[in-house]
Amino acid sequence: MTARDIARLAGVSISTVSRSLNDNPRISAETRERIKRIAAELDFEFDASARSLSTRRSGTVAIVCPAFLDRFENGLYLNLLIHDLRQGLAARGLDCIVTEAVAPSGASTLRRLVLQRKVDGILLLLSATTPEDWTLIRKRGIPVVQVHYAPSYFDASRLDYFFTDNVLGGRLAAEAMLEAGSGRLACLTGTSPNSEALDRERGWREAQEDRGIAPDGRLRFEAEHSYEAAYTCVRRNIAILREADGLFAFTDIMALGVLGALADEGIAVPRDFRVVGYDDLEIATWVRPRLTTIRQPREEIARLATDRLFSLLEGKGGGVEQRMIAPSLARRESC
Repeated sequence: MTARDIARLAGVSISTVSRSLNDNPRISAETRERIKRIAAELDFEFDASARSLSTRRSGTVAIVCPAFLDRFENGLYLNLLIHDLRQGLAARGLDCIVTEAVAPSGASTLRRLVLQRKVDGILLLLSATTPEDWTLIRKRGIPVVQVHYAPSYFDASRLDYFFTDNVLGGRLAAEAMLEAGSGRLACLTGTSPNSEALDRERGWREAQEDRGIAPDGRLRFEAEHSYEAAYTCVRRNIAILREADGLFAFTDIMALGVLGALADEGIAVPRDFRVVGYDDLEIATWVRPRLTTIRQPREEIARLATDRLFSLLEGKGGGVEQRMIAPSLARRESC
């Protein structure tokens, strides 16, 4: 079954079939729906290779992500975000390739995708890439949208991006503990802080300073992003943590490790100590006390990013769109 056969059955031209199946507004809604119905009944799909040759487009977008998603704790949030991005692309009739920025051989996956013309656009979930890769992307004119991570590796004024306002997120976490009665706040960040973590810590500090509280540097701790590392960090530093009455953990999985360690030390949460996490993963509701956390606007970011990339692919970009989306407090039992 070909587009010519559908055109014969519908009594229209082949170009009308093509435009209808691509939702061209020049074709009436009634005609588009009739042709789509015929195509669906006949299980018709465009031949991807033929369409690529005629339009120079593959109908495929790359989601390029960090190389650490194979670790359970690192992938919890980003895998959900990738799922939402894929759903948004599928709703637009776009296929996607999910890949790491660097191949196991050490070669640039981005460079290969661009040079081989495998994708029409790119959603970047990276905090950094090489200047060579970025120069190649811009030279080839491939639409790119930065997602989740604040861009920190080139002139961001020319880049479309959507990510969480992490400074606000840090403020919300500190304010929740302060309003609940805590007066000495600790924080637990990663061992290699990126722009996300630095912004969250900045918000945590500013919320205290606004109330005339000077954050105690001794109450800032670092650990790997895992339950075990957070648990061990709390047990190792329990003597000084007993001087605090609240802790902001920069991910939910770390916050769960904190809750586990405090329970084993006999410290009651939230009666004697309050804990706030970050991300609002489903696992935050699986523990007791249920975790109070900062909810990242994951679905909204994915929708905005995929809509924007589709507009760029259609040549309807018009300037640069840059937005930081406000997170919110998911208040439960730990604070």
